Amino acid sequence: MGKRLTLAVLLLPLFLLLSGFTLIGHRGDPLNYPEETYQSFDSAFNNGADYVELDVHESADGVVVIQHDSTIQRMTGANLAIATTNFAQLQQYHTKNGEPIHSLEDLFIHEQQTNHKFLIETKIVKGEPHPHLEDKIAALIQKYHMENRVMFHSFSAASLKRLQAVLPNVPRILIVGSLKRINFDVLTYVDGINLSSDLVTPQLVTQLHDLGKKVYIWDEMNENRSLWTWLVNLNIDGIVTNYTALGHEFQALKAAAVTTDINDLGANSSTTPLPIYENPYQPTLRHEQLAPETPVMISSMVTIAGNTYYQIGDNAFVPATTVNLAPQAGWASLFINQNVVVTGKKFRVPVYADPLHQQDVIAHIANHTRHQITAARYEGNHLYVKIKTGWLNAQDLQLLPDAENMTTWMSQYRSIPAAQKPLVHWALGDTAFDTPLLNASVVGIG
Repeated sequence: MGKRLTLAVLLLPLFLLLSGFTLIGHRGDPLNYPEETYQSFDSAFNNGADYVELDVHESADGVVVIQHDSTIQRMTGANLAIATTNFAQLQQYHTKNGEPIHSLEDLFIHEQQTNHKFLIETKIVKGEPHPHLEDKIAALIQKYHMENRVMFHSFSAASLKRLQAVLPNVPRILIVGSLKRINFDVLTYVDGINLSSDLVTPQLVTQLHDLGKKVYIWDEMNENRSLWTWLVNLNIDGIVTNYTALGHEFQALKAAAVTTDINDLGANSSTTPLPIYENPYQPTLRHEQLAPETPVMISSMVTIAGNTYYQIGDNAFVPATTVNLAPQAGWASLFINQNVVVTGKKFRVPVYADPLHQQDVIAHIANHTRHQITAARYEGNHLYVKIKTGWLNAQDLQLLPDAENMTTWMSQYRSIPAAQKPLVHWALGDTAFDTPLLNASVVGIG
């Protein structure tokens, strides 16, 4: 086990992942400003968006027009179809904030002095002409040197395939409202999938990542804090949202966390059940708890703001303080409810707030005092035990085992590697025995 831990420590930096996702403002900030206007875009960026999403159609005279609908009626009141109206006429109409209808070229000119990035959706509507739309978009991107500042997404796989031909290095994402649309053919010319939030599962995210594809999420634009609490646990690459300020709040929390893959059994080595949270970023309690000494599968460890959590299921995280991984979980269970005597080298020993943060000394305990263990935690090769006052280093203690079946207890104790054994004191008849901390052998009982 010692070699295994040493190897794990050496390899740990290779498995540390800075968690995060790309935040994309859906049509800018449409909750506060007219959608797909400069004002709406700027508001989304000011609220923390990494990209803003916009839609494009082609006017009758071949101009790439920024607008979600096929007409401009909803945004301006003028019932004009974009595909059958010249752009000069469309631009005479204004949205409620006074901005005219914009072309994609207008936007690129407007944004030349910024670093803003855009997710462009090609709107391919049945019966609506769009001759060479993708070629015209590509020409504008190249003219204004926007290659590294744009991505594409679309419900039209054919449009994305055409974009692959003209701009192969710009990411392309297929929007799907049904899993039936995802197949190996379409995956050959897209870089990612943009899924409805009601379709996504952790397993689907893993499968798409295994195929080398990124996963983005969109919702029916009624996001709330509960939905973000769920989404933020998924290993997704981006979210398209109307709620950029709320999304940025969760994005910042997740980006500040360090996640480590675990995939090992563990247990709560404590006499007290552990609370279970929906996520570690803004902990929301679930109704259930993790009972003492209950074995669970731990998929990952998340460290944020000095606190560490283990993930034990979908949207299920527990504080790591009293959780040990196998086989240390089995060893730690031997010490729960046992008594110890303080035997430090000085007249008192430090008491820690948390075995994961030994620098936080909260008190001192006098030598030769006796205490009962309520929790045990291995941190590397070092065992820490919890008493009423706080956590103690087992090197400062002598264990006084009291088990119903001492032979079984000692057999299990004997299996602990020497470097991870606490000092044990027990009596056999009128004779007392002590096992040195680093002595691999113990006196048998029988």
